[in-house]
Amino acid sequence: MADAALALGGGGLTAYAWQAGVLAGLAQAGVDLSDAHLLAGTSAGALLAVELAAGTAPADLYQGQVSGERVVLDVDFTFAMTAKYLWAALGSRDPETVLKRLCRLALSVRDVPETEVLDAIGSQLPVTVWPERPLRLFAVEAVTCEPTGFTARSGVDLVRAVAASCALPPLFPPITVGKRRWVDGGVRSTTNADLVHGHRRAVVLAPIPKGPGASPSATDQVASLAADGTQVALLVPDRAARRAFGPNPLDATRIPGAARAGRRQAAAEAERVHAIWHS
Repeated sequence: MADAALALGGGGLTAYAWQAGVLAGLAQAGVDLSDAHLLAGTSAGALLAVELAAGTAPADLYQGQVSGERVVLDVDFTFAMTAKYLWAALGSRDPETVLKRLCRLALSVRDVPETEVLDAIGSQLPVTVWPERPLRLFAVEAVTCEPTGFTARSGVDLVRAVAASCALPPLFPPITVGKRRWVDGGVRSTTNADLVHGHRRAVVLAPIPKGPGASPSATDQVASLAADGTQVALLVPDRAARRAFGPNPLDATRIPGAARAGRRQAAAEAERVHAIWHS
C-alpha cells in the first residue's frame, strides 16, 4: 500500500471554499493534509488539488477565498439547467442508468465551444503543466460512462484534464482528449473516493456527501476503502457550513462564509483527522 491520499470533492464555488477553509484550519492545528502522497480531485476538488500540488499553502488558499482576491469562475447555472440535470439524475433508481442519462445530457450540449471552457479553467490554474507531486483528476468518458483518473502519465495536458473533470452538464460540453470525450467526474460521484484505494491512510473531504437520486454516497465509498484496509476519515459540512453554502453552489457571494465555516469546523475535526494522518 502507498502511504496517504487526500480526496477532494466537487460541488461548485462554495465546495472549493469550504475545503480550503478545512485544509487551512487543519494545518493550523498541526495536520497538514497538503503533504499527501496522492492528491486526488473531482470537479472543484480537481482545481484545489492542482493548487496544492503546485505548492500553494492551505493558509494562502483560505486567504484568497475570504478576501475575494482569488478570481473565481463567473458562471450561471440557470433554473433550466438545474431542471435538466435533475431530470436525468432522478430518472432511475439504478446508478448505472443514472450515469448513462447524465452522459447523454452532456453529449447534448452543443452551444458552448470547448475552447471557452478551456480558457475559463486555464485562468483558474496556478500552473499549466503537471506538477511533480502525484495528482489524480477524475472524469467520466461521455460515451462509455467509464471513470478515469487523469495523471501526468495519461498523455493529456493539465488544463484539458482539469477542464474534463469540471465539465458539468448541461453547463459545459464534454472535453475532447484524443478521440474520446470526457465529462465532470461528479456525474459518477461527488468524491470518487472509492478510486483512491490502495493507500494505507486517506482523508476524504465531501462538500456534497451525496449527489441527487441514485448517486453513490461518500459514506458508502469510504466504507469500501475501510473494508480494503485503509484507515480513512470522511469530513462533510456541518449544519453551520450548510447554511453558509446557501441554495446555489455557484453563488460567489457565499464564498467567504463557506471558507470561514470550513476553518471553524476543522478545529472540531482536527483530533480525529490527526489520529489517522499521523498513525
